[in-house]
Amino acid sequence: MKEEEIRKRYQREDESDLRGTNVGAMDRFIAMLQLHEKSEDLYVRNMGENFEYIDQLSPNFVIFQGKECLFMHNFKAYQISENTDMLVATHEFGHAVLSIMNDTVVPEDYGKIIARAKQYAISPENKENFKDYIQYLSGKNDRKEDRTEAEKGPVSDIISSIFQLQGLRIGTADNICIFPSSHPREYYYDEEKGQPNLKNIFDEDFANYYALKVNNCTKELKAIRDLFGDEFVHVLDTELKRVSERLSMVKESEMQESLSKPIEQIKSVVVFSRQGEIQEITPLGKMAEREEREQ
Repeated sequence: MKEEEIRKRYQREDESDLRGTNVGAMDRFIAMLQLHEKSEDLYVRNMGENFEYIDQLSPNFVIFQGKECLFMHNFKAYQISENTDMLVATHEFGHAVLSIMNDTVVPEDYGKIIARAKQYAISPENKENFKDYIQYLSGKNDRKEDRTEAEKGPVSDIISSIFQLQGLRIGTADNICIFPSSHPREYYYDEEKGQPNLKNIFDEDFANYYALKVNNCTKELKAIRDLFGDEFVHVLDTELKRVSERLSMVKESEMQESLSKPIEQIKSVVVFSRQGEIQEITPLGKMAEREEREQ
């Protein structure tokens, strides 16, 4: 990551700028990108290292400073505060990555993948582990270990997205386990159409998974795999690889274009210049002139 290039492109210090200054937001944004460098995931590291090339795909991408952190899909704008928590910052950046890199296109058969993930969780061989985890997550059982912020945030919302609910009844009718983080039912499920809103589900699943990957949440990533199986995790890993490789292609394309520019400039001079003009701008031409003077 070339910090100076990113600041030059996105930082605003002039108070007369209608978009407002964003120096504090940029400090936090840079810290969030630097966190990518410490990720155990190759593709996450690649996203951080090559972020400076993202403007080739989204030239209007802008960073605002505000009280909360969010990504505005319609405007390709990322808002962050000076002290935004890194789980939140990376989650919202995950939304930005998915929106810019593939326009949040939902993987084929994602509805079936979600349905199979749900069935995996409540299957006879896994349901006891699932029930225990849900009660632990909602603070309803006697586990002595404290829930992590990543469990209460991204993991909780992934569970909410797969079930399209903000909580589950476990066992008795009065044992309602509310997820620490979730979205309203109508966000994840279209009651009018009678089907899940797959674009919202996938968008949140990817952003939550991205945050876990950037922050090296090994325990929580294992929990997702244990709860919902390999297929669900594989789909998210595949998308992470896809968006990362696309940014690498943008970088490679820009580098090739940069390397070809001097050649193109030389060609244009040769094609459109008279011989005398060519001599004036080339070392050989200047050498010939000097030799003539010396004679």
